[in-house]
Amino acid sequence: MRLIFAALMALFLTVPAIGAPPPPQDAAGINSFGEALLGLGESYRAATEFMRVLHHFPEDRENSRRALTGLGRAYTMAGRWGEAAGVYSNIFKSDPSEVNRHRLGASLYQAGSFSPAVSILTGEESDSMRTLATLAWLKEGDLSEPPPGLDANLIHEFKNLPQRSKTTAGVLSALLPGAGHYYVDRPLDGTIAFVINGLFIWGTVNAAQNGRDELALTLGAIELIWYSGTITGAVAGAAKWNHREKERFFSRHEAGAFPAWSLIPIPGGGALAWTSRW
Repeated sequence: MRLIFAALMALFLTVPAIGAPPPPQDAAGINSFGEALLGLGESYRAATEFMRVLHHFPEDRENSRRALTGLGRAYTMAGRWGEAAGVYSNIFKSDPSEVNRHRLGASLYQAGSFSPAVSILTGEESDSMRTLATLAWLKEGDLSEPPPGLDANLIHEFKNLPQRSKTTAGVLSALLPGAGHYYVDRPLDGTIAFVINGLFIWGTVNAAQNGRDELALTLGAIELIWYSGTITGAVAGAAKWNHREKERFFSRHEAGAFPAWSLIPIPGGGALAWTSRW
């Protein structure tokens, strides 16, 4: 038994662990594998491969730059915008090209860092970068005096977006329950509010006319709650309507403002096709 146990232990120690990644041997090969994973949409696995290159081969400048670019792509594909911005910031420091500026600004924008995005993107001749800088400034919320280089027409369009007044919505619903909901394009809610409030008002009046005071008080109290809720709902509907119009504005102009990936080169010729707009 001891001999069998010793043999099994020796076999166990000599066989590599199942599922363990092979040790890094060649930076270019690991980069190629990471890029192949990107082509398959495996962004998290690809990021791991690129980080292996950066960790194990820091002296290989060419492959380190390639791995850093791949890592930025992986984070972009995964929607990890904060990490992507950090990677593109490092890339931009060593290569301040227009493409890298656009990618850095776009990742900052997607991460919600609007002020840095404006600083990075402002002043560029590219229409898409100027559009993205303007959108970032608008999302920042300070609409006092725009910095030079932004799209004045875009700012004018944003400031003149159609609006629904919360005060008007509330007053309409106060005068006629449900009218405020129609004003903010919520006809189903308006119809329901009109019918329910009407039923409770009718029930309250009918109970009072028939001397059923307790029932009238109960129905009147419930109606007061419904009536108040109808007004509050109309006011909230106006706020949602305005928010929806702003979101449509940003979605409409963001569509052509983000950079797009097209091909990932493969050493020795060829490329992996991957087109994705941020």
